[in-house]
Amino acid sequence: MDELTEQALAHLRRDGRASFSDIARQLGTNRTNIAKRLNPLLSSGDVRVVAAIHPRILGLTVLAHLTLRAEGDMGELAERICELNSPVFVSEIAGNYQLIAELHTASMAELHSDVHSIRSLPGVIEVHVMIYERMLKSFFLGEEPQTVDLGLDEADLHLMELLQQDGRMGYAELSEQVGLSISGCRTRLNRLTETGAMQIGLVRRRISLEGELVFGFGFSTVGSYDRLVALVEGEPGLEFMARTVGRFDIVATITFGTLHEFNEFMASVRALNEVRVAEQWMHAQIRKERYQHSLQRIHGGLAAVS
Repeated sequence: MDELTEQALAHLRRDGRASFSDIARQLGTNRTNIAKRLNPLLSSGDVRVVAAIHPRILGLTVLAHLTLRAEGDMGELAERICELNSPVFVSEIAGNYQLIAELHTASMAELHSDVHSIRSLPGVIEVHVMIYERMLKSFFLGEEPQTVDLGLDEADLHLMELLQQDGRMGYAELSEQVGLSISGCRTRLNRLTETGAMQIGLVRRRISLEGELVFGFGFSTVGSYDRLVALVEGEPGLEFMARTVGRFDIVATITFGTLHEFNEFMASVRALNEVRVAEQWMHAQIRKERYQHSLQRIHGGLAAVS
């Protein structure tokens, strides 16, 4: 994949509804160049633009990171974990542990129940749990949504449902399906994104991780970790970062194009005196990466936060 394609994808990752003309203008090229690179990827399903609804809107207020040591068939175990309602991310990893899972639940009691269920699965040896105290970077989470002022109605919910399937659906089609004017759809969509209730961005299909190195990191620090956060935020392949309670102070996921890039990043981390532990694991096979939720889940979440 050439550099212009990667740059165009980066723009769509930040703003999934950006027009090809706007992307071309920002990259100093023309619309045709952008379209011939992005259209085949979008048509094949290798990349998708989807809406992600903030977990707070869904009533999911407890977010956790699980690291599993296990034995036996990891694929089968991962599938059993994926059958639960709470996991939004499940991955086989290389290293001392075998699986990573991210759970979003409505309460600590629900989290306790799901962790207990996972511990009871055949092959599971131990489970380490960290709670996300604050999300710093994630496709799922931006700024805290202004839920008090939202006043969502059925039209808003219908828009959310449609955009979870296709985040680039045109305003004319949205208007026809929702029963609002084009300007009405545009106004509501802007309100949903500006308040943080919903984000629209690009995601890649990652059945295979060939051609990219996806690493997870756990950092323990002393004193301020501002320099560490700034360093991680500066990585172009940063996908996720959170402040946690548990084994680490900060966890992150970063994609690298080469091992040289990974080694350069680790050298920069080790140069920070405040970093006492910098643990890494490589995602070998991502089994689940969920961005969509049912309308029933949205209704239930709104009832919980109202």
